[in-house]
Amino acid sequence: MKNFWLTVAAVLAACGVAFGTFYLLNDAPELHRAARENDAMAWLRAEFHLNDAQFAAIKKLHDDYGLVCGEHCAAIMDARARKAPAVEVAALEKVCVDAMTAHFRRVAAEMPAGEGERYLATVLPRVSGYTHAGAPNVRVTP
Repeated sequence: MKNFWLTVAAVLAACGVAFGTFYLLNDAPELHRAARENDAMAWLRAEFHLNDAQFAAIKKLHDDYGLVCGEHCAAIMDARARKAPAVEVAALEKVCVDAMTAHFRRVAAEMPAGEGERYLATVLPRVSGYTHAGAPNVRVTP
């Protein structure tokens, strides 16, 4: 029985060390914090391993695009509110999707090699099925 308890203690200690090492060496703490705080930019930085210069360039792109995005959303909502013809609404939605796609490609170009492709693989499928009922969300599959 004495060896049993020593074995259990050794296994628990090894598991604790393994978990602690894994926790400290990966990006999960940053990702979890970003998710808890609904901070998309912190998530982007941690998930795609951005350095300070890349993050600053992407943040500027994001901030600049926010104005354009707001204009597109306002135009689409206005057209829907005044019951504009479906062709007009579809044209406005296409402008929005094309602008988002171009924006995402500019963001990807600022990322490290390989991360930009992974980013586009994450965000572009959401653009193609975008309903224009709020910002695209990487958590929900279209």
